Amino acid sequence: MLNADEVNSSLWRSKLSKTDIWYAGFGSNMWKSRFFCYIEGGQVIGMKKLCSGSVDRNPPKETRWKTFPHRLFFGRDFTQTWGPGGVAFLDPRSNSEDKAYMCLYKITLEQFNDVLLQENVPDHDMNSPLFDLNALDSILNEGSIPVEAVKRGWYHNVVYLGKEDDIPILTMTCPLSAIESFKSGEIPLCAPSKDYADTLVRGLVEGKQLSEEEATTYIQVASTKPL
Repeated sequence: MLNADEVNSSLWRSKLSKTDIWYAGFGSNMWKSRFFCYIEGGQVIGMKKLCSGSVDRNPPKETRWKTFPHRLFFGRDFTQTWGPGGVAFLDPRSNSEDKAYMCLYKITLEQFNDVLLQENVPDHDMNSPLFDLNALDSILNEGSIPVEAVKRGWYHNVVYLGKEDDIPILTMTCPLSAIESFKSGEIPLCAPSKDYADTLVRGLVEGKQLSEEEATTYIQVASTKPL
């Protein structure tokens, strides 16, 4: 027999599993094999720890590529998943002079919640969703919503990037306040490790967006250009 917490979790998951969104990956999640760790569990070459995966382990219904007028950059200098080196962030503000490659995965809003959890604080209790249907409605007007329940995480700011086939495109990155901290040096800007950078290159090359040389240059420019 399910306890109250399990009943609550089952109810919201059932509801959110009926709504599709596009999750847009701009960092290591551009590589399909790496993103699937967040769905199926596991790890890929270069990762130092396993991902738990999502409750619903069905693969994305579709994958597409698009570019968006946002700035890709690399910051922080160590992660539990990749070890020393910076990781990818996206400036939540759009800028026509910038171009970020992003891989879009059509997943359910339930799965998006599990990805959001794993990108931030995996020990959070999921008796209720982090990002529900009300938040999905609100973000269409607000543009971005910081998810307070996982605010200790680096990627708790959900950003709306428009629609594809009338389905919302969402990504997750740092809040605007962190951008100012990166600029001031309070939070370090840092080039990615080879293992991490190679993951982005694999995504861009396998996704037929850039050649290996072009992808390497894209990452080098993003990691050296001032914010």
